[in-house]
Amino acid sequence: MKVAGLVVAMLASGMCSNPSPMTATVDAVATHEAKVGNPVQLVVKVTNTGPLIPHLGLVFRTTDRWYERHNVSDLGGCVLARDESAFDCGDLAPGAAKTFSFHGTAAAAGTFHYELALRELVQPFDYVNDHSDGADAQVWDETVTPA
Repeated sequence: MKVAGLVVAMLASGMCSNPSPMTATVDAVATHEAKVGNPVQLVVKVTNTGPLIPHLGLVFRTTDRWYERHNVSDLGGCVLARDESAFDCGDLAPGAAKTFSFHGTAAAAGTFHYELALRELVQPFDYVNDHSDGADAQVWDETVTPA
């Protein structure tokens, strides 16, 4: 009887433990200056250093969303997830590295501010590289002048 109680306690404690946090290294490079109608590019390299990231989302956390300011011609293997303000780039296995290269043309003149964070796009919608003060983000500005 004592053994059964110990097994139940061990199983319960394992089921209630927090999962490993999702972590990754991220390098992003984007066009910073363009003219309306000129080609633009956003390249994001992600190396997963933690557990599986289900439906890796490259999420825009500002009102400026790269895919709304450009006529996107290549989604780099991802799909647009407008409801999540993100590119859905599929699962990223532990230890895997992928480079996502987005191409398009500048569509609107102005100065735009982008903040791109990584998040899983399935519940519980956890961020990658999340901290008590918020998730890490790639931040850049882009100035697009009239043609």
